[in-house]
Amino acid sequence: MIKHIFLTLILLPNLIFCQDKSINYTKANDIEFSKKIKNYAKFDSYTTKDGLLIKIGDTLIIGKAITKKEKYNFNDVYTYITKGKTRGNKSDNVDFLPHYFSGDKVVVLSIFATHASSDDYKLWTSRKSMPLYISLYVKNPNKGSGSGSLVSAIGNSSIRTITDIDKALSTDEIFNDNKPLSRSEAILKLKESKDLLDIGLMSESDYNILKEKLTPIIMEQ
Repeated sequence: MIKHIFLTLILLPNLIFCQDKSINYTKANDIEFSKKIKNYAKFDSYTTKDGLLIKIGDTLIIGKAITKKEKYNFNDVYTYITKGKTRGNKSDNVDFLPHYFSGDKVVVLSIFATHASSDDYKLWTSRKSMPLYISLYVKNPNKGSGSGSLVSAIGNSSIRTITDIDKALSTDEIFNDNKPLSRSEAILKLKESKDLLDIGLMSESDYNILKEKLTPIIMEQ
């Protein structure tokens, strides 16, 4: 009996962790929490620094590649999105995604955590005692294997890795279709819709539907 109780107490933290398959930005940057997480531990959902909930199966949109030039060059690439499956956060031997994939819609396949490297956080000596990057494996369902097109299956890899989802979102390399509008964004959208209504490019019924949807957001204090 005592042996069973002792064994239960040892296994209890692991059982609790196994049941909790969600993680958020605060936990990822809590060193005491990150110490308990192994590299490449998988999660079902992640809440970003800005409070955006991302779940397996969600659809994200690839934005524009970071560039300081006015026009793209042929070899411009993304900073936080790679071709295929990439593990870790070092840029050595990584095939970054070219800029011309902008606008692609991708589905989240996997969410996993990786400890930051000592190059990023020199104050810590143990990599396990460092914050976590949250990375995503995503797939473009219209390209590569499973797309239904033989040409696409041969010529395109549909898997991408978002190596740091918070940085990808903050730099607009990634967008979320379901991201809730802020109050100022809702006001701007409603004003633009009113202009379209006034010049006959939007029906009154569509405008009223949108107005009803945006009003609660605008009225929030």
